[in-house]
Amino acid sequence: MRSSVRRMSSLTTYAGASAKLAAMSSNLLKKEDYEALMTKASVPEVARYLQETPMYSEALKGVDVEQIHRRDLEIILKADLIKDIKKFVAFMVTLDKTFVRCLFTRYEIENLKLAIRNALIEAEAKRTIEYLKSKFYDLGEWATIDPIKVALSSSREEILDNLEKTPYYEVIRNIFASYRGPRKNIMGIIENALDSWFFPRFLESAKKLGNKDYKVARRMIGVRADLINLEWIVRVKKFYTLRSEEIYNSLIPVYFKLNTNYLHQLCDAKDVKEVLDMGINGPYEEVFRNLKDDDLLPHGITENVRRFLYKEAERALSSFSNFSIASFFHYFYLKEYEIMDIISLIEGVRYKIKPNEMKKYLIRVI
Repeated sequence: MRSSVRRMSSLTTYAGASAKLAAMSSNLLKKEDYEALMTKASVPEVARYLQETPMYSEALKGVDVEQIHRRDLEIILKADLIKDIKKFVAFMVTLDKTFVRCLFTRYEIENLKLAIRNALIEAEAKRTIEYLKSKFYDLGEWATIDPIKVALSSSREEILDNLEKTPYYEVIRNIFASYRGPRKNIMGIIENALDSWFFPRFLESAKKLGNKDYKVARRMIGVRADLINLEWIVRVKKFYTLRSEEIYNSLIPVYFKLNTNYLHQLCDAKDVKEVLDMGINGPYEEVFRNLKDDDLLPHGITENVRRFLYKEAERALSSFSNFSIASFFHYFYLKEYEIMDIISLIEGVRYKIKPNEMKKYLIRVI
């Protein structure tokens, strides 16, 4: 009797959440919106157009779009995404708290990656606080780090001081203690280590959602981990000199379509061309299409991975029940990538790139 009541309560809650998310999803930009944005002549024109759309009208309400700067628009868009997550969490009061924490941790890790990159690699660019704010998600009460402080750190020691008593301290300390390679390559090692720390925790937290939702999360989280691992192996073979066992041990220990035997074969490949050949014959052949061992490879595989994940988010509702966590992954992954596309469009407008050329840099295929 009690389990029946719990199931009915869960179904009712998801019914309400799914209805809200379905309504929000219907407000995502359409193909014609993308095409219109590509024709704009300035950032204020882009902002003015977005201000009239159902998705971004509230976020841009009261904003003087005629005076808006690119970085201010980025801040508003990213804040709107986090606001939506907070609204979803507030509505889904029965959602497991560990899973909720992981939803925000994912964006905090993205903040941390950018912050450390600025401190170690781009410090000479003299980034201003205003510029840095536009790059970070404002997580408010869910933040455990101050990304601005980390970004403005002048040494590895200062980075660690600013991460003390946070969940990330040991991860970064271990990298700094063990990696002595070129500074330009350390970011790949750091980013991969943070992902390897996070993804198993994210997937473990999803187990508390129940079997149906765990099945959804296992696919959505597992596919993303698979693709990050594949992209990492390609980058290692292209830019690093790690041994096969070092590459394998650095992979995210979360798999969906990939198996350990296939991953060992990729790590043992003699060069990046062999990895690409194996990839085109593997479970994610779509990601490896049209890739060559040339200067465009890093950008190419990143774009292919993002486009695959965009399609995976689109498919989430047809693959699973609407009355599940699938509605969450569907909406928030699509909106996250839409905001990335808007930022790319803004850059295209600023640099007077023609629409047909702009399309090459978008995640969504237009």
